[in-house]
Amino acid sequence: MDNGVDAIHPGYGFLSERADFAQACSDAGVRFVGPSPETVRKMGDKVEARSLAIGAGVPVVPGTNSPISSLQEAQAFAQTYGFPIIFKAAYGGGGRGMRVVREYEERLPEWRSNV
Repeated sequence: MDNGVDAIHPGYGFLSERADFAQACSDAGVRFVGPSPETVRKMGDKVEARSLAIGAGVPVVPGTNSPISSLQEAQAFAQTYGFPIIFKAAYGGGGRGMRVVREYEERLPEWRSNV
């Protein structure tokens, strides 16, 4: 090691969520203080992360086992669990893919709203 570095703690956020960074540390013989590159990779997919948490016995809030792909699936979930609900992008980061829905609202497409 040129600088005598034998470990890196990535902090929170950006570098801690990069599987390629964790792998580069490992490849360079530097200990990555955090999960393995494979675990970081798995945690990047929120559906897989939820499944792994459930498998490990971690309590989770109500959710789906796979991505919702239709309005009917979303309505069924809301009828079962009530509002508010949060839609989360499976690969979203930093909360950017989250949308809170507080009530059911039916909207006409923009082109029909003046009818």
